[in-house]
Amino acid sequence: MGLLVESEPLEERRFRDVFVDHGRRIEIEAEVERREPPDLLQVRLEGDLFVATTTQRLEPADGGTRLTTVVETQYANRLARLAGPLVARHAQRQLEGDLARLKKLVESENR
Repeated sequence: MGLLVESEPLEERRFRDVFVDHGRRIEIEAEVERREPPDLLQVRLEGDLFVATTTQRLEPADGGTRLTTVVETQYANRLARLAGPLVARHAQRQLEGDLARLKKLVESENR
């Protein structure tokens, strides 16, 4: 998570994460809702303008492993809903970049 600058445990299964994106500080509370190692992780994210659930699954695929991430977001107000598509595209690009870096790291360690 390239934009993450702080992560603080609050209690079991809950964290406060701070991201900085284009100079803007974004605080999110995260709570692990479901965890089935090693295949599934579901986290509820709550910020000032949204609540989201992110579900990540690992599945065998073509002799390797496929990671699937689904993010479902509800926005707190009309302005946030209007900005939602722009924010989602930006978050998608950031996630894809983070995952590409992670893939490169994992593959380099397995050689």
